[in-house]
Amino acid sequence: MRKHFLLVCLLLSLLPFTSRAKNKVAVDLTIYPETHSFSCRYTLDAAVPAGGLLLNLNKQFAVGKVTGGTLRAYTATAFYDTFQKDTLRRLALQFTRSKPQQTVTIQYSGIISERYHTDGLADFTAQANWLPTIPDKEYDLVDYQLTVHVPESYQVVSTHEPLRTAPGAYTFTGTGPSIEITAIAAQRFTQLVSTSDNVHITVQKANRATSANDTLLLADARKIIAYQNRLFGSKDPIRNFTFLLPNVNRTASGLLDNAAVIAYLTFDTKDPGDLLILAHEISHKWWGYGVWNTYDNWLNEAFATYSGLLYLKAAGDTASFRKELSKRQKSATGAPAIINFDVRKNDYPSFRRVIYDKGTVVLYELHQRVGDAQFFRILTRTAAAKVATTEAFLKLVEQQSSRETSEWLAHKLGT
Repeated sequence: MRKHFLLVCLLLSLLPFTSRAKNKVAVDLTIYPETHSFSCRYTLDAAVPAGGLLLNLNKQFAVGKVTGGTLRAYTATAFYDTFQKDTLRRLALQFTRSKPQQTVTIQYSGIISERYHTDGLADFTAQANWLPTIPDKEYDLVDYQLTVHVPESYQVVSTHEPLRTAPGAYTFTGTGPSIEITAIAAQRFTQLVSTSDNVHITVQKANRATSANDTLLLADARKIIAYQNRLFGSKDPIRNFTFLLPNVNRTASGLLDNAAVIAYLTFDTKDPGDLLILAHEISHKWWGYGVWNTYDNWLNEAFATYSGLLYLKAAGDTASFRKELSKRQKSATGAPAIINFDVRKNDYPSFRRVIYDKGTVVLYELHQRVGDAQFFRILTRTAAAKVATTEAFLKLVEQQSSRETSEWLAHKLGT
């Protein structure tokens, strides 16, 4: 009985540490659409190593104040990030006393890049690089509150419905990667909604009426989500999903927090290429835990690519499945090994060949080796465990199949 009591006390004593596992972020963003500019107050409650806290920020932004209860001083220097292939501003913060958690606030402002605004639109999504981030922890999960101020003639959407609204002010809360906190402001949004199959899907389109293609996107998304929930997402299924259509021509991106940004002026899922993109981005709900700037990112991008290919096949388009797989097989031929591939020392085309294409081919070959039942069980367990490293994936494959298959896979990934 005493041992049981001591065990309960030990578990209760660990609860505060568990609650501090995720950093907390409060973002207060003010958007000035007429001048395509903004100001931001970013408060971070974070675990801090003994040497202090480092933060990266877009070099184009002007830093106003940096404050914190025990902040002693900070420096701001330019440095070249070899992964992003861009110069960033590095903030190095020093504190008067060491604490496991520190709270700091950074006030900064800037002009919205031309790729992320139009007349009547301001796009603050992950690719806009608008948030401070801890180096190499850009995709660590944070609990966040986002408040956005805009002229009263504008509306704001994010990955979830707002917690509260007032004229010119919107507040959202959620949990997601620190780089993926999202806000899109526009003069108006047109909405499509589907609530079939116990899944609530919303399409938010900026500044234009929805089209037949948007209705088709919604219908295809419903089918994809049902398929992926069943195939590998049963342990953590999608129940709500949001599509943000900013009505610009850029690219698509899947967000870990049950959302995707489809930033194309035309997007027609009757085209197998667009349908593949849609299935790829939706699947990032499960494939988003590998570190983005190491070779472990193949656990995100190759898994999402193969998930998209599997949907094409399941939808009956085996010709497009074979065609798209063949493209990746040709691209992967002669590509460097995935394990220990240095993404910082290679250009983007090489990154695509290894992380996307070769990773996809390896997954296809694993699928062929173990068969449907075992392969889909591996995917399901990988998604449920939120696997983030190649080493962990190899161990999982050994548990779900055999040591021989895990060793075979390690050889494939290492050559």
